[in-house]
Amino acid sequence: MPKKSIAIIGGGIGGLSSATFLARLGYKVTIYEKAKGPRPFGAGFLLQPPGQKVLAELGVLEEVEQLSVPIDGLVSKTSADRQLLNLNYSHIQGNRMHGLGVQRSSIYNALYNLALSRESIDFVWGADVVLNNANEQPSIQLGSSTQEYHLCVLASGSNSHLADAIFPDRVKKPYQWKCLWANIKLPIDFSENKLHQRCHHASKMMGILPVCRSHDGVDAVLYWSLSEEEAGCFSEQSFIVIKQEIMRFWPEASMSIEPLEYADFIVANYNDIWTPKPFHKNCILIGDISHSTSPQLGQGCTMALLDSWLLAQCLDSGQDTQDSLNEWWRLRKRQVKYVRYVSKLLTPLYQSDKKIFWWFRDYIVAPLGKVPWLYKLQINTLASNVFLKTKR
Repeated sequence: MPKKSIAIIGGGIGGLSSATFLARLGYKVTIYEKAKGPRPFGAGFLLQPPGQKVLAELGVLEEVEQLSVPIDGLVSKTSADRQLLNLNYSHIQGNRMHGLGVQRSSIYNALYNLALSRESIDFVWGADVVLNNANEQPSIQLGSSTQEYHLCVLASGSNSHLADAIFPDRVKKPYQWKCLWANIKLPIDFSENKLHQRCHHASKMMGILPVCRSHDGVDAVLYWSLSEEEAGCFSEQSFIVIKQEIMRFWPEASMSIEPLEYADFIVANYNDIWTPKPFHKNCILIGDISHSTSPQLGQGCTMALLDSWLLAQCLDSGQDTQDSLNEWWRLRKRQVKYVRYVSKLLTPLYQSDKKIFWWFRDYIVAPLGKVPWLYKLQINTLASNVFLKTKR
């Protein structure tokens, strides 16, 4: 009997991890990627403990750990040195946990090489596909060729339009605030095991995350919050002014920022995306195309990895495909819904021009966050540990 075939649209972290999990179950997998060749998109990020567990299941965690930095907590302060957050993973009950500061390329390369090593996974590059889900079996049209599949996994990211027609109830709203990202050397006297954050009201926010040890120190990623208007005006001409503002905002980091050029910065846009039921017939959405948030919680990569792992577990349960997809959504729904609502709640507290938001954050939320049960909720939320469900 021929193997059942699965199409994965999107060769990012969610798509690559899904491909390997599904290939292990005996499926024939084809990954359609719009890019002309393998390359990671995006800057570094904080990988949470459940995401690390998924990498361990795939057998690449040790490889990624060698290129990453363990993060034991998050420290957020105002520019006046008022503490907003001081979260430590060691305060989570159970096995000792930590985050991983990691370059996106480190995870991407590990997952890509893993998928490449399997004969049952094929790659189609430069694939601007048309997806047809009108029939029971989804089909992919590429040029004049059409191919049917048993299942189609859409993992093409928050900016993809492939889900628009198939999932009309899907909510997609762009966030009004953006971020500038750049790679820097970790500033002197900054802990290499902390995510550092500084805020001025809610209109200015800067973060520094260690992501890799190198021969000349620790590499980090810097993110700088921008309003939509500022992002739209960001150019080679305005770069010098913004760079000087960033250096003044956090003088202790200025020596690491000073060497940066215009080309070193990436402007990142974010969307609030929610799909009430992220599968239709034999087509399923995973990762950011299904449930995308602002970067405040650092959950995107971990959520995509959990989506892919749980999908494979459910398809391996012996149920028919629709029952498996229903079971997958039963396991994933509460967590991704929770992450979305918390992200929507927190984002204006850190990215807004309105005084009420930062005042509420500084004088209500920050003091309440020291109450033991609220502190516990905060650190478990950061660690992707709230409403976390797996089949094993």
